[in-house]
Amino acid sequence: MKHIELDGGVSLCELVFGGTKRFDDSACKLQFEMMDRYIELGGNTFDSARSYNGGKSDSYLGTWLRTSGLGRDQVVLTTKGSCPNKETPYVHRLSPQEIQGDLMQSLDQIGTDYTDVHLLHRDDPSLPVGEIMQALDEMVRAGRARAIGCSNWTAARIASANAYARAHGLTPFAVSQVYFSLAQTTPMQANDLTLVTMNDVEFGWYRETQMPVMAFGAMGRGFFHAYAENRPQRERAFYNLDLLPENLRRAQRAVALCRRLGCSLGALLGAYVRDSGLRAAALCSFTKMNQLEDSAAMADVVLTPGQIRYLESGCTDALER
Repeated sequence: MKHIELDGGVSLCELVFGGTKRFDDSACKLQFEMMDRYIELGGNTFDSARSYNGGKSDSYLGTWLRTSGLGRDQVVLTTKGSCPNKETPYVHRLSPQEIQGDLMQSLDQIGTDYTDVHLLHRDDPSLPVGEIMQALDEMVRAGRARAIGCSNWTAARIASANAYARAHGLTPFAVSQVYFSLAQTTPMQANDLTLVTMNDVEFGWYRETQMPVMAFGAMGRGFFHAYAENRPQRERAFYNLDLLPENLRRAQRAVALCRRLGCSLGALLGAYVRDSGLRAAALCSFTKMNQLEDSAAMADVVLTPGQIRYLESGCTDALER
């Protein structure tokens, strides 16, 4: 698999294993087997967060790492903290004490001295960026994080934060997690106003700056596979992707292009994120081994600009370009 080089010397795999948020005691054996298989397939990057599974995600990741036989320097760990509590989703947790406290809890539960990338899970645009960037920089200087990033921050806020960091000799954000998939949605459609989704403005900024992206939702949260297999969508479909007619048309085109290329849906959807003109990795979680293997096959699929345009607009004239 290809890798994206971040500040701090971090090498991020084009397919990031985000399955830690699905861990529970009964599923550990399968999850650990998939993590082993992911390593065999050439992956190296694992995503976790304090808010996943009530804080258990980090512990499960640490258990796997200790039993994997791998050295700490053979894997890349991305941790996330400062997510608001479920009961108060619009009350930020971005004080220096909360930022540093969440990271220290993650490191303790994983059983490591440092994370490769620590990301802030949410933003509060009403807060000045200075105090936030100061707190993150202290963690880097203390050796607890090699690089920093953010999740669900707008491009404008990232640009402001990085401008402040560079003007004050602090560590800038090296990567951003944002919802980015062939399946479109909006924060209002997803019933989560704290969500940041890729749109024309965000995409244009990422393309111009080449700021690395970890695209969560890359596989469409099961929407595309349910469509392809003629299965009912989940009762509570993530982000209501099936309610948008354009997504149904995109699913139809994705299935058609898979047949044309002879590849799996997982490979196509991962390649779409990687080949759209951004420095983007697909951040995916898995419940079955075949899901992982299909997605990892993105390494063997390269989409042309014309094929990207066809998936997005249905323009068949562009297919050969």
